[in-house]
Amino acid sequence: MTRTPDEWAEVTRAELAGVVGAPTLVGTLQVDVTGGADGDVAVHIVFDAGAVVGAGPGPAEDPDATLTLTAADALAVVAGDLDPSVAFMQGRMKVAGDMGLVLDALALAAGDGARSARDRVAAFVSS
Repeated sequence: MTRTPDEWAEVTRAELAGVVGAPTLVGTLQVDVTGGADGDVAVHIVFDAGAVVGAGPGPAEDPDATLTLTAADALAVVAGDLDPSVAFMQGRMKVAGDMGLVLDALALAAGDGARSARDRVAAFVSS
């Protein structure tokens, strides 16, 4: 079953609801995924005081930072086969905007809570 971007965004928001990072994690992060079977897609995540307070399909109106990666790398991140920090360090994930927001988001993604949430999202996507 193919999941829609709306479904991905909703399950991601729900799974990350209890995951909290640094209190400096504030702002809107947009993720652009290129080269997918259905074309390019964008999703956005809104953080406040380290918590995910919103997420949705499509680009944000005025994101504080944007991450861009290929569909293959995005799927590898969701599946847990590619750590987002490694993708960033290897240049496989391009970054524009507020680097503080990006670094705080990468630190959140490296934590056990975010990894567990990512595992649940991957199970949802593959079901």
